[in-house]
This record gives sequence, structure tokens and C-alpha cells, in this order.
Amino acid sequence: MRRYMRFAAFAAIMAASLAALSSCLKNEADHDDSTLFANAIVTVKPLAEGGFYMQLDEETTLFPANAVKSPYDEEQRAFVNFSPSDADAGEYDMAVYVNWFRDILTKDMVQAASGTDLDEEYGTDPVNIMDSWMTAVEDGYFTIHFETYSDGTGIKHKVNLVQPDPEKPFELEFRHDASGDVNGDVVWSVAAFRLSDLDLENGKKVTITLKWDSFTGKRSHDFEYVPGTVADDGGQTGDEAPGTESVLNLE
Repeated sequence: MRRYMRFAAFAAIMAASLAALSSCLKNEADHDDSTLFANAIVTVKPLAEGGFYMQLDEETTLFPANAVKSPYDEEQRAFVNFSPSDADAGEYDMAVYVNWFRDILTKDMVQAASGTDLDEEYGTDPVNIMDSWMTAVEDGYFTIHFETYSDGTGIKHKVNLVQPDPEKPFELEFRHDASGDVNGDVVWSVAAFRLSDLDLENGKKVTITLKWDSFTGKRSHDFEYVPGTVADDGGQTGDEAPGTESVLNLE
């Protein structure tokens, strides 16, 4: 699965020294740019006894060495910028120093009721779904990186991951209602959807077909997912990771 920039070199990251990391992204003026951009998408998981940890992919957990309280009250997908830490990771796979989080809209997928007019209920405004490291099925979530248009006035765009037919549970539609905000500049955003309504078993491969309305017509793509197992995608990193700027107002 695509992870810590799809985590293509987990062993190398573990071995890298903090000094090497802090210097690798310095520009000619000797300013450190390493914390400007997200370097992972994680699931932040609060613990009942307090504290939290982060799930990086199906198998890799991160311990926040510099934080004792979760930034979220419940499980949440988020962009994160972190640096390796030499702190004791305890029961987790890796200790990290968290520089910042940024929320990703996290919501349940929708099982459409029989007879629902999907176009009316969930919209038909087109998007381009991006083939980037931010579009992935992992840790029980479908995270989708997409582009559309917005005039920048802050109008909320509604997005949903819809299961139209219970007889075809792994055929899902990404639906977008721009609330009339269909002009302006090309902007991007990311949304994550819980797949808890799907029949997923650890080690059992499923093929999830995603359908959407693009600016060039109807599109679909198949995603293979094996819960509990990290897939090898050849280390694709896709586009540059985002910084802290607001890109689109979602609900």
C-alpha cells in the first residue's frame, strides 16, 4: 500500500539519523523546509486510558514521543509531519516526533436506501480523482485525493462514498455536490471514508471498484485490498505532499 510517502523505505527511515533528516531539505539559504509538507497520512487512534498512537498502514504503528494527549476525541484520519525519534517506542513499531497534524474529513461510507435518487441526494458534480500516494485503501479507510473547481468563497462541497447496490457491496461511487461552486480555480482536497460497513476479513483480498463522474465522463478504477497486509506498490510517491494551506471546504 502506498504509505509514508507510501513508506517505501521503512528500514532506511529507521536507520537515518536525525542530523541527516534535518539537513536533507535545507535550501540554499540554509532554511530547514522539512516541516512544511506532510510526509504521511495516518489514522490517529486515541486510547481509553489517555494518550494515542498512529496507524501508518496495515502493519506499522507510530508512537508520538512528544505528545501525551490526542488532538482528536475519536479516531481520525489526518495529514502529519513527523521526524524520527530515538525515544523508546514501547509496544509500537517506531517512535516519532510529531511536528503537526492537519485534519482530513473523515466520515462513514453511505449504504443508499432502496429507491434513493442518488443524483438528487448526493450530487453529480465532476471531479478528477488523482493517482497519487494520497489515494489509497488502508487501515479500513478509503482515502481519496481529488481535484475540482472553486471560486474560493468558502462554500462547502459535500462528498460521499456511496454503495448504491447491496447486491454488489464492493462497487462504490464517489459523489460530489459542489453546492453551486463550480467555477473558479482548480483546487484539490482529500476525504477519508470508513469501510466498516463492508465485509472485510484480515488476509482476505477484495477488489473495490470505485466509480465517479469526471470532467471527461464516467470513470472507474479497481483497488485491490488485503486487510491486515501491506501491499507492495513499488514505492510510488505521486505528487508533492500538501502543506498547511486550506484547499477546499468539505462536509
